[in-house]
Amino acid sequence: MKLTPLNITLACVLVWVISEMNLDTEMTFSWGWLIALCVILSLVDLGFRMIFKDLKKLWFAQIAFILVVGILMVVIKVV
Repeated sequence: MKLTPLNITLACVLVWVISEMNLDTEMTFSWGWLIALCVILSLVDLGFRMIFKDLKKLWFAQIAFILVVGILMVVIKVV
């Protein structure tokens, strides 16, 4: 399995959720949403791997995807 930006993002989200489990505060989102996020990120990663065979293009496309999604999340949150 090749290391890609979406795999790194998924790992960071999982580590963040696991680190927040021990706190007495309420979770940011439920287990169902966490599983849905993992499945969606895995499927998007698989789709990018099928579209881009070159590893360099794959990395650029996935980084661009993460940046666009992040910017859209900030814009939606502000509006």
